[in-house]
Amino acid sequence: MNRFHIRQFNKLADRTEFDCGQTDLNDYIQHYAAQDIKRNIARVFIVTPVDSDITLAGFYTLSAGSISCSELPDSIAKKLQRYPIPVAILGRLAVDLKYQGQGLGSIILADACQRVANASKTLAVAGIVVYAKDSAAEFYRHFGFISLQSNLNKLLLPSKYFT
Repeated sequence: MNRFHIRQFNKLADRTEFDCGQTDLNDYIQHYAAQDIKRNIARVFIVTPVDSDITLAGFYTLSAGSISCSELPDSIAKKLQRYPIPVAILGRLAVDLKYQGQGLGSIILADACQRVANASKTLAVAGIVVYAKDSAAEFYRHFGFISLQSNLNKLLLPSKYFT
């Protein structure tokens, strides 16, 4: 049984108490997420427990982007043309400290992949790119993300893994 709801951002969720242990992610959801939505530069998805529509347990963002073909591993790049490759960007993913260690990060990542897979029926993307913070790169590698040539903490999940 699902213990969480994941839906598009709304201002009813209480962002003031959110603390994932990363100041920049806390600041983003508390002060900047609504602005990014208004400017149409990111979609923000919030996670709340089923028993409370206002308690913020986590969030993530998706936006469109591109990467240089030269950043891709040779095994992928050799199959593509030499121009920017369209990708979905998983810009931020955070889980409140109270909910960490319960598998919520995996649930959020799966939801993000599903949304990109659904969108890729209309828009073509080569994969999902994430800029991992600190030790989070290992979390993403566990799910099949591979490091790009330009930066080991910039990772790609090729579309064949989620479409």
